[in-house]
Amino acid sequence: YQRRVHGKQWYQRRVHGNIEIMESVIGTKIKNCRKTDKEVTAADFKDIQLIGLYFSALWCPPCMSCGDVGRVFTPSLLEFYETVNESKKQFEVIFVSHDEEEEDYKEHIENMPWKTLDYKDPKIEDLTSQFKVCGIPMLVIVNKEGKVVTTRGRILINEKGPDAFTEWLKN
Repeated sequence: YQRRVHGKQWYQRRVHGNIEIMESVIGTKIKNCRKTDKEVTAADFKDIQLIGLYFSALWCPPCMSCGDVGRVFTPSLLEFYETVNESKKQFEVIFVSHDEEEEDYKEHIENMPWKTLDYKDPKIEDLTSQFKVCGIPMLVIVNKEGKVVTTRGRILINEKGPDAFTEWLKN
């Protein structure tokens, strides 16, 4: 449907599934972390119920007094990812790198089963600003309507494990 705003015509479209979400929230420059020839498109997300935007970097931590939380969280996220997708793929993670060096980025993603934005993709800065990322690791959960379910995904996974996913689906 159409709307007029300040004398200009613009189109507001309803979001039908994750294809539009992926194109508007993330963009279309998504690839598999593990090296494959298969190109990732927004259509690959059509059956996904929730998307986790994982902001992290190989260099963090240790940072300041954070301890080793980030390196502990990635394996926790992997276990969570495999558990909630055990019977049916319904959750996808997109890695949003804050690595300073491309070699660190490549090392970081080589064992991740999920998706990633390209190293230094300009969308990384936009997403970091949009979701007010002020520290990493951070996991933002977005539903298939494109609405933020929580910006506390890391904390909730650590506290509740797979039960967090069930709660997020209710929102």
